[in-house]
Amino acid sequence: MPEITPPSVNAWTFNYSPGIKRYKISRTAAIESLSDSGGSKHEISTNVTNEFLSLVPTPDSGISFTAVVDTFSTTTPGLIGSVLAIQLPVQVTGFLTGHALTISSDSSTGNKCNPVSSALASDLHSLLTPFPTELSPGMAWRDSVDSSGCQAAIPTTSRTISSYVVSGEANYEGQSVLIVQRSDSVQAHGEGAQQQHSIKLDANGTGNAVYYLDTKDGRILRITTGQELSLTITTSTRSQLFKQSSKQDFRLVP
Repeated sequence: MPEITPPSVNAWTFNYSPGIKRYKISRTAAIESLSDSGGSKHEISTNVTNEFLSLVPTPDSGISFTAVVDTFSTTTPGLIGSVLAIQLPVQVTGFLTGHALTISSDSSTGNKCNPVSSALASDLHSLLTPFPTELSPGMAWRDSVDSSGCQAAIPTTSRTISSYVVSGEANYEGQSVLIVQRSDSVQAHGEGAQQQHSIKLDANGTGNAVYYLDTKDGRILRITTGQELSLTITTSTRSQLFKQSSKQDFRLVP
């Protein structure tokens, strides 16, 4: 996190500006098996995603958005999930109000466990966080998000409880930004099938994020996140324990 500087004002106003924004998201996830008698197995997957956000104001002071993924380049080992075929682009739509984000599913994916749609929905909860309109140094608040997604090729539902605090101003690439920090508590559960065998997933853990807000132009310039999860995958024959550590870096690009 950049060094916090003395604030130039007592409070800041942040509203998402309309228009099209493009983000490049880099992800790294390390997965370790804790159940193998012959010693733990450790694999690392990486991913780069390009996402476009189109924001349009609505008459009720909210924002209508369209989000599109046109690049999803990943290396995924097979430790806890098979590699699924990916069809691009993937698009979702929805609305952002002052209190909540509503995401509509991409009709082309149906009820399938689609890793691209799952990643995009998760990203939107960060890129379109419903911040209070006025932010002041040391200000803190909490919210919670219930969402559906895809973990290890298993359809999952998760609940994330987040705590936010406004850290203050900092210099980012020659520009003054407002730094907001977030800490998360995560729980998830999923049920599905692999090779006609039922499978269940339970996960819990913690996360964190740092937001770089351009309050002048109403944009998020960057977000860095980290997450630590403990996962249990249960089949009819056994249960396996895993540890997953992941990092993401969202950057606004021209």
